[in-house]
Amino acid sequence: GRGDERQAAGSRPSRPSSRAPSAPRGVGRAMRVAEADIDDPLSGGDCIKVGGTTVPRNLAGLIVNQVGAVGMNSLTAPIVAVGPASVNQAVKGLAIARRSLAEHRQDFVFLPAFVKIAAEDLSGIQFEIERTTPRSMADMDGMELRVAGATEVKALAGAIAKNARDSASSFVVAVGANSVNQAIKAIAIARTYLAEESIDLRCRASLDAIDGGELAGKSSVTILAEPFAV
Repeated sequence: GRGDERQAAGSRPSRPSSRAPSAPRGVGRAMRVAEADIDDPLSGGDCIKVGGTTVPRNLAGLIVNQVGAVGMNSLTAPIVAVGPASVNQAVKGLAIARRSLAEHRQDFVFLPAFVKIAAEDLSGIQFEIERTTPRSMADMDGMELRVAGATEVKALAGAIAKNARDSASSFVVAVGANSVNQAIKAIAIARTYLAEESIDLRCRASLDAIDGGELAGKSSVTILAEPFAV
């Protein structure tokens, strides 16, 4: 289970790195748009570009097929998302895919990074996906960090990086597209903070229904950011 200790997301970043992150793997490969009415957006392209109207279950089906087709510790086609709505749909798709794969004793981790899409003069988030040994997030320990749409991204990144330096995972909990977007951006920034210390973060995501309170009927996203040595 998760540790009881909680850390404020507004804490000061610890020893941020000035090192520029290396270009994510897969950048520059052809991309196709994953739209709601396209059954197989991967045909003819090496990356999946997710939009704000992409259906998460359709995206999850693509991820499940790809993860099932590669060997252990192998990469699948990366996902690229631009903007909060697209990032939110991407993370939901990742969470649904993990839930489906668990039935077959399969799993994957993802590594978010900022990416420049030169052809469109845009910046986005690229999710590298790597097949790995199945693990349940419920059985893993970590510090819980709750995120709002107004959460300061660099402060949250500093909290995640501090946990990683202490060999602790972070359970980043978000509700709503803006909050999920802030969470993913913070993890991507935390990875750059940790790069010079030979530490990286691999992530898993889950989607959970909210039963009570004013958010009842909505879903919360939990992203586990687990440190590992590189």
